[in-house]
Amino acid sequence: MVMNSVKIVSSSNRNLEITAIPGHFVTSHSHINYYIDITMMKHDFVMAREAAVTLAQHYAYEKPVDTIICMDGSEVIGAFLAQELAKNNLASVNSEKDIFVVTPEFNTNGQMIFRDNLIPMLTGRHVLLLLASVTTGKTIHRALECIAYYGGIAEGITAVFSVQDEIEGYPITHLFSAADLPGYQSNSFRDCPMCKQGRKIDALANSFGFSQL
Repeated sequence: MVMNSVKIVSSSNRNLEITAIPGHFVTSHSHINYYIDITMMKHDFVMAREAAVTLAQHYAYEKPVDTIICMDGSEVIGAFLAQELAKNNLASVNSEKDIFVVTPEFNTNGQMIFRDNLIPMLTGRHVLLLLASVTTGKTIHRALECIAYYGGIAEGITAVFSVQDEIEGYPITHLFSAADLPGYQSNSFRDCPMCKQGRKIDALANSFGFSQL
């Protein structure tokens, strides 16, 4: 695997950056030619807070948010996002609101579920979906189905990195996109150009990181 990683700075906040590592990576949904490393933003206190402040600008004044569903280990960003949205601000629709921050489980069929003690935080609530990265959008489809199943009201989708700009009529607000990384590709295993060229897989990747083969 070629490890000459590329640093990418967000155009919406110059204090935010992620790392793109080139290679032949396999996720549960696709083959990608760059692994987007969001580790620091998910786990570093300062960068997570900075990311949350930037993302909150899209929702503070227009969208009611009662609950934030955190995917891909984005709970630290989610907590700061809730704090930012609930700031005492007369112009904000979420000013001084008690916002829940929750994370789903996945059952053996890959379906998102919430236990009984968390369901009241979804039913009848305005829900914001937060993801670390979006490629194929399959996780979002499952999440929207889950929100509807538990009686929640999906208000928006936001992500650190997203290949997609819109899914099921919901615009995806993001800090980084594929446009920030020319040449980025996400393909099904059937259409992967690297596989067709006979290039071996370098690593398996998921929201926790990647493991070289």
